[in-house]
Amino acid sequence: MAHIYLRTGLTRRKTAKDAPAGDLKILILNLMPNRAVTERQFVRILQLAGSPATDIEVTFCLPATHAIRRHAEQITAAYTNFAAVQNENFDALIVTGAPLDRIAFTDVDYWDEFQQILRWRHTHVRQSLFLCWGADAAGYADGVFTPEQLDRKITGVYTANGVTMPQSRYFKIPLSVQRGEVLAGNSDLGALIVADASTRSHYVAGHFEYLPGTLADEYHRDRRKNGALAPRPANYFDPDMRPQYTWRSSATAFYHNWLAQLA
Repeated sequence: MAHIYLRTGLTRRKTAKDAPAGDLKILILNLMPNRAVTERQFVRILQLAGSPATDIEVTFCLPATHAIRRHAEQITAAYTNFAAVQNENFDALIVTGAPLDRIAFTDVDYWDEFQQILRWRHTHVRQSLFLCWGADAAGYADGVFTPEQLDRKITGVYTANGVTMPQSRYFKIPLSVQRGEVLAGNSDLGALIVADASTRSHYVAGHFEYLPGTLADEYHRDRRKNGALAPRPANYFDPDMRPQYTWRSSATAFYHNWLAQLA
């Protein structure tokens, strides 16, 4: 397993300040509301997929213009913001999902800064990886595709072209992209993975990084909010409503190949 060192983040240990500089430097723009959980998800998948000989330095970042609704003081103290790192260079940028895919891009409070980050990455980042809403927004802003908004949520674990991945979204990436190559997808789900050499980016519609129980947590949250109207994740629960972790090998393979490109 790779060694992961956190420069910032809610889950960073106090002793991490003494960690050596990593062989790879990854900046993660964490837009998910459950930030500590998301941090652990990424640390875990990077550990599993990375080479044992590789040290990976991870910096968790937030847009400075984002209004944090809960625990703002704690999160701001634990995270850096884009303004503080924009003079640095990174091997990779990862942009997470966010519960924003039913909101117009221009209504997102940090949309202008998000576009600034997209421009900045062309000169300061070697490779970029955009996930779920991050892919939805970046693919649109980069002119790689025009996403289709959906009235009904795609939720569950789906396989296309031999790739299995959790999905949790109200948008679809068309199979006919304006630029780049569709690596996985089908007519029902749209494109799941799009690679664009011109922007050195991958746009991934789902969540390889999810832990076994993440979709269950989202489903029960939606049930509390919407009752029986909440869609049940497909291809995920067994008959006893226990989550089935069927995407681990696909997730590890994807991140292993992606990290190998960086190394």
